[in-house]
Amino acid sequence: MVMTTLSGYLSLQNPTPVTSAPAAAKAAEAAAADARGFADKNFRDQLREQIRAQVRGAVAQDAQGVPAPPAPPEAPRTFTIRGPNGEQTTIGMPPASDIIPPQAVDISVAFFITMAIIIIGLPLARAFARRMDRKVATPQISNDVSAQLAHLSQAVDAIALEVERITEGQRFTTKLLSEQRDAARQTLPSANR
Repeated sequence: MVMTTLSGYLSLQNPTPVTSAPAAAKAAEAAAADARGFADKNFRDQLREQIRAQVRGAVAQDAQGVPAPPAPPEAPRTFTIRGPNGEQTTIGMPPASDIIPPQAVDISVAFFITMAIIIIGLPLARAFARRMDRKVATPQISNDVSAQLAHLSQAVDAIALEVERITEGQRFTTKLLSEQRDAARQTLPSANR
C-alpha cells in the first residue's frame, strides 16, 4: 500500500510513467538526500554568516573602547559516585582557579628562589672564603720576635737536659737504696726459724 501511494505521488509530481517500484524508491531516496544536503548547506552558510557578524561586532566594540562583557562563570563541576548498594554520592570540585591555594604558590616560588640563591651563592661564598684564607695564611714575623723565639727555644732545650740529668741521678739513688735494703735483709737472721 505504501508503495502504491508513493508511486501515485511520484506520478503526480512527474508525469513520466513509473516502470518499477524499486526504481521509484531509489529516486525518492535520492531526492530526499539532495534535499537534506541542500538544507545542511544552507544551515552551514547561515551559521558561518552569524559567526562572522559576531566577530565584526566584537571588533567594532573594541575599536570604540567599550570593554568586552565578562565571561560567564564556569558551571560547577560535580562527580557522582554510585556505590555497590545503589547509593549515590555527589562530590563538587572547586573552580580551576581555586584548586591550588595561594599559599602553596608562594611557598613554591620561595623554594625556587632559595634554590637559585644556593646554586649561585655557594660557589661565590667558597671563593670568598678561599681568598680570605690566602690573605691570613702568610703572617710576617719581625726579626726581633724571631730572635727572642730562638733564644727561648735554646733555654727550653737546656732546661730539658738538666731535668734529664736530675732524673738519672734520682734513678741511681733509688737503685742504690734498694740494693742496700736487699743486702741487709739477707744478712739478718729470720725470727721464724
